[in-house]
Amino acid sequence: MLNRLKRGLFEGWEALFHRMFHLQELVAGEEHLFYIAKRKYIGKSFVVDGVSVGQGDTVIELHFNNEIVEKILSQNDNLVRAMVQLILQARKSMPALVEAVQAPQYAAAHALYGITFINRGIERFGFHTRPMQSRFIKKLTTWHLKNVLRMYNPDADQVIAAHEDVLEPKIVVASKARLIELFGQLEQAGHVPTENRQRISVTDQYTVQS
Repeated sequence: MLNRLKRGLFEGWEALFHRMFHLQELVAGEEHLFYIAKRKYIGKSFVVDGVSVGQGDTVIELHFNNEIVEKILSQNDNLVRAMVQLILQARKSMPALVEAVQAPQYAAAHALYGITFINRGIERFGFHTRPMQSRFIKKLTTWHLKNVLRMYNPDADQVIAAHEDVLEPKIVVASKARLIELFGQLEQAGHVPTENRQRISVTDQYTVQS
């Protein structure tokens, strides 16, 4: 009963968050791992793929679809296996992400920015990871993730204890140009051709245990 109440509150917060921060689907009516929003950057300056981003610059903020995350977490008692599935979901969503960020409303943004624990192996998707500078935000993000996991997985505490390092949130950044270079030609295909599979394979970033 308590978990059902927590889940209802969480889902209500998610819906409110989407409206408040104007998160956009990549493709209307389609389920993908990402949502995006146009923002004025307020963090520490950084450079990615030769693109400089400073305070006040327009960026594309990347958010993850928590419904997909929750479904995968609830179906797997092995966190590492769940992480592999989430990375594969990210790969499937990359062509739609690239198409979405080329819309006119994002023309002034040349970089993408987000915070996530889904960060191992994403370099092959054109992203770079950076440690979080704010200890408070890092602790808050980790606390949120652990509570979501506890809502959907009855063995969450054992999973967390065994894979504490996997749950470390990090900043992920990418240049829009690099993502277009990697995935722009795949927008209509909806899949990754054989010649590209090796360079963006992700399962070798994890040891999947039974």
